Amino acid sequence: MSGSETWDEMAQVFFKHMSEGHGRASIDLRIILGALLVKHIEGISDEDTIQYIQENIYAQYFVGLPSFQTGPVFVPSLFVEVRKRLGKEGARQLNDLVLRQAKRAKAIKHRKKPSKGGGQGPVPPAGTSAEEEVSGTGAEAKVPNKGTLKVDATVAPQHVGYPTDTRLLAEARQYSEELIDKLYKGGLWQKKPRTYRRQARKEYLAFSKKRAPKKQTVRQARGKQLRYLRRNLKTMHKMLDMLEAKGIAPSWQHRDWQRLWVIQELYRQQDIMHRDGRRRIDNRIVNIAQPYVRPIQRGKAGKKTEFGAKLNMSETEGFVRADQISFDNFNEGGFLMSQVEAYKALFGYYPELVLADRIYLTRKNRKALKDKGIRNSGLPLGRRPAMTRNEKQKRKKEQNKRSEIEGKFGQAKSKYGLDDIKTKRQDTSMACIALILMALNAIKLGRVFLCPFYGRAAALTSNLGRRLILNLTQGCNQVLSRTQNLIILHRLVPAALTF
Repeated sequence: MSGSETWDEMAQVFFKHMSEGHGRASIDLRIILGALLVKHIEGISDEDTIQYIQENIYAQYFVGLPSFQTGPVFVPSLFVEVRKRLGKEGARQLNDLVLRQAKRAKAIKHRKKPSKGGGQGPVPPAGTSAEEEVSGTGAEAKVPNKGTLKVDATVAPQHVGYPTDTRLLAEARQYSEELIDKLYKGGLWQKKPRTYRRQARKEYLAFSKKRAPKKQTVRQARGKQLRYLRRNLKTMHKMLDMLEAKGIAPSWQHRDWQRLWVIQELYRQQDIMHRDGRRRIDNRIVNIAQPYVRPIQRGKAGKKTEFGAKLNMSETEGFVRADQISFDNFNEGGFLMSQVEAYKALFGYYPELVLADRIYLTRKNRKALKDKGIRNSGLPLGRRPAMTRNEKQKRKKEQNKRSEIEGKFGQAKSKYGLDDIKTKRQDTSMACIALILMALNAIKLGRVFLCPFYGRAAALTSNLGRRLILNLTQGCNQVLSRTQNLIILHRLVPAALTF
């Protein structure tokens, strides 16, 4: 497949969300795609990405500009519109295109492993050719199971402050005071409604300066902020009723109405927990500006609770895919078979082995995997069977491979910004997560093309030259700097996408 066809396939994802007859002409979609890759590979903000491309000739070559230009390629706010148009599904489709290109370029090989017992897929009937076996042209031909699918879940934390009930109520009180001020500016009231804002702020600041307040002190401070907020909400409703009776529309924007709904729901939740002494409630709001964020209980050391989207991810031969992204907590074990079906839809066959932890390997999932001829890494249910030393070593070796997906989690979080999602909307946050994984796969695809180059060079040189090239390769792999990312962007990723 030529390079232009590859870019065209990715551009079709954008065209689905654009009008053909309305609006101004779009910027070249290769420039937008290239800028998205630059942004997430370098792990920088929207504004810094535009400046980076503006100053760097190699980045301009990568995004497809015909010559060096000194002006910005587009305004940074276009990134927000692109993420809105793509959403979670559009970004996932772009990632799938990169994975399919990796399969065409043989970066994902999925060699079939011969094994005894029910580990391999259905055996094709005798006399079936290899082409019929792959394409399924025979009457009963089936594609054998190939490859290893590793699945696990993680959380992509959102860029929000750690929520405490008293601080959330103090913020909600401040927002309610701003909304009252906007209503008062309408000029219908001779006297400004009383809010006690100075006293409320003074009490909150005095509480926030305490290093280790007692439970009774925390409860008293939370109760005071609740009462201030309740008074402000009653005042707002009276003012809105008066405006409605006179047929006057309040001078609020859409964001103001949304904020009123959020602080009302926050007050309801906090009031219930304060009165009943609860510590949890369904659909708990932990951030007023981003009310869709939920606390995700992880049980990890140092991070028992994380605030962000939960990801159910799969990995095969170093390439990752987010099968489920949700801000609400879910049991990842219920999505294992949908991940297996997504693997088949992407590559054309089922995996030969599934590596997963206990939460995935329920009785229902074990039976479904067995029916499809797929092995799993879990121990059989019931009494543990007697195993030889070789069988134990083989099982341990397979289990250790499951740590590869954990390594991808760490790489995406430490290098590509998956541990600090800074987008402000629910749809753009999900799109940002999927685009980070697409950038991670693009770099992996580029590095796959890098290895054969050094391998061929080493075969043509002496032992001394081979040793020098080996040291150079190891040094490049250890120094993951912006310069190396730039070299990969300039030479390797275009070569991979245009294979």
